[in-house]
Amino acid sequence: MTITQLYERLTQIPLFRGISGEDLAYIADRVNLRWMQIGSDQPFIQRSEPCQHLAVLMEGEMLRITRSDGDTYTLTELLTGVQMLEPEQLYGLHCRYRSDYRTRTSCRMLLISKEDIRQTLMNIPVFRINWLNLMSVRCNRLIEALQPRPRNLKEDIMHFMGPQAVSVRIRMIDLGKYLGAARKTISDALHELEQEGKVRLRPNFIEVVNP
Repeated sequence: MTITQLYERLTQIPLFRGISGEDLAYIADRVNLRWMQIGSDQPFIQRSEPCQHLAVLMEGEMLRITRSDGDTYTLTELLTGVQMLEPEQLYGLHCRYRSDYRTRTSCRMLLISKEDIRQTLMNIPVFRINWLNLMSVRCNRLIEALQPRPRNLKEDIMHFMGPQAVSVRIRMIDLGKYLGAARKTISDALHELEQEGKVRLRPNFIEVVNP
């Protein structure tokens, strides 16, 4: 891979945006960039697996499957384009993945060890600033999600699933507990969403239309 090709690929990742040619030469010389090609419908990461690498989806489609504590619901999301897989789990109290990841199509991945990040990449000021900005944005979004807001149950249901949701497996009574609404009210809102063409309903299963 030429330096130009490496630059084009790395700068697709938010953590590497703004790096200089000197930084790039430093990375190419000292960091083990591990490129992987994974076939379709293959498991990639399992929940609770130790997070030892920064894993980046570079090309293809991948499913993220998240189970709640107590397994009351399972949320499946579609990841496309350039996506970092739980970079916040690399450091901190619990360095383990929270979700399962499985390829939907053939995927090209980039893996960078946490040791290379700590010992080498953190020496690059632009990378350090990008990392701090990324962690700050994720913290801000978490805080915003916890803030009270005007209630609209249909919007709350779509917000609960998230913008990348493909489907969620959950009982209406459990969804009502999470959103603070009665089962009948949840049922009415879901059927309205189905009539609007936003979801398809099956027993204990909500499928998002055109994920």
